[in-house]
Amino acid sequence: MPLFPVEEGTQPAGAPERMRYFREQGTKKLLLLMLLIGAVWYITGQIQDHYLLAHKWPPLQPDLSGLTVVGTLNRHSNFDQSDFKILTENTAARVALTEYGWDSIFNTANGPLCTLETGNAIQTALNVNDIEGEAMLAPFVRAETQVLMAHRHQGGDPAAFSKIDPNQVIHLPVETLHGKPSVTTLNALIKKYSGGGPGAMNGGGEASGGSAGGSASGRQVEHLVFLSPGMVASIFPVVLTGAQFTSASIDEEPPNLITGPEYSVSLNLTPQGRSRFFQWSHAHQDEDVVFVLNHQIVTKGHISEVLDTNSWSILNIQDKQAAEALTSWVNQHGAKNH
Repeated sequence: MPLFPVEEGTQPAGAPERMRYFREQGTKKLLLLMLLIGAVWYITGQIQDHYLLAHKWPPLQPDLSGLTVVGTLNRHSNFDQSDFKILTENTAARVALTEYGWDSIFNTANGPLCTLETGNAIQTALNVNDIEGEAMLAPFVRAETQVLMAHRHQGGDPAAFSKIDPNQVIHLPVETLHGKPSVTTLNALIKKYSGGGPGAMNGGGEASGGSAGGSASGRQVEHLVFLSPGMVASIFPVVLTGAQFTSASIDEEPPNLITGPEYSVSLNLTPQGRSRFFQWSHAHQDEDVVFVLNHQIVTKGHISEVLDTNSWSILNIQDKQAAEALTSWVNQHGAKNH
């Protein structure tokens, strides 16, 4: 009991100072705890990123009869100087070789085979027989993707054009010779179509619109050569295949007046798929990928940032059948089913 009674409603001397001290100490401990948690989270993230980046995965081969996800190397921030573009026509995505890409390929600086005459022969073939024309174009597009990957320090081959062999064997499918398959060479096809090509790119019968001279408005129209889904899957760098997915789900998004109903597909990744996708997104931000399923491009996706995720969502899919086909295939043939 204190020597002198404390009046009711008053605190002992020194009480406010002690309370302030304890509050300050508690605040400091809370701040230190938050800093510690933040440091542990940051260090853990750095270790995880290092592991995901450090693992060297062997290159994937395309699954031409199943699902293949490829990168199209079309950086949006450099749109006018992109070799490839993705266009959407009636909800379907298509990959096209641009005029810039065409001129980058058929440039004598790449080697003696990359001449304007070779380009003209391929243009003529695309106009007359698109199957033979694409077979001629394929090794040049493959070389260009290899050079682009080398420039970005992602493997590839900076000397890919010099390795195009004019005597390489080309197997033409049945459709080209009245039901009979044919075996020929690149050089034989170039000779077959030489002398009839125009002096400039004309889009191989697949131009985006207009003619080589421009549009009626006077604005120059860019001509594009659209690449078949099979060519896209077999030539472009493979990011993932169906073996890197475990399951998928589909959701319908609220319709809007401009595009109508849209769908989103969530794709769950295996640990390997997560690592491969993280590495690709780390080196290819602001680029697109396309999903080729059973010889058809079912959708595309844009990589806007580095993605370290177990689940990848593809948004704004307008083609319901394509979204359902992708979801169904992953659920039936994904990694969990093997």
